[in-house]
Amino acid sequence: MMMKTAEQISTALDITPPFLMIDNYELIEKGKTAIATKSISVDDWFFECHLPKSGVMPGTLQIEGMLQTLVLLIYDSFEHGEHRAYVNNINVKLMKAVTVTNCSELRYEATILSMRRGICKGEVIALCDGTKICVGTFSYASPHLMAVPKSAE
Repeated sequence: MMMKTAEQISTALDITPPFLMIDNYELIEKGKTAIATKSISVDDWFFECHLPKSGVMPGTLQIEGMLQTLVLLIYDSFEHGEHRAYVNNINVKLMKAVTVTNCSELRYEATILSMRRGICKGEVIALCDGTKICVGTFSYASPHLMAVPKSAE
């Protein structure tokens, strides 16, 4: 198993706080699964500006945490070097709001469903203190991993 700190995650994804939506990451099985977590605190910047009376984490930031977890799993599983993958399909179901009163830690469980010709499909389940709050399926394209068909001679 491979663990990454917030600093290593930031470097790998080229994303810095406050937009880094995961605090730590663990590769469970290369090409298969990974887990990441984010601590939720009343001091998080988004609670001050998004529905401040209710203290609700934006769903888009939950999705960003899901995406960051899956991208790290893809980068740790396939040879990317300095190349980047990009999202080309997102299907997410948000089931429950994340607030400081109902969540102290978000846990993202990412699974690679398939990888063919540079197109990776994956699923991420997000849990708040053990309760499922959202689930998403995503497709990523890695152009440098796409096989170029050989011309017929």
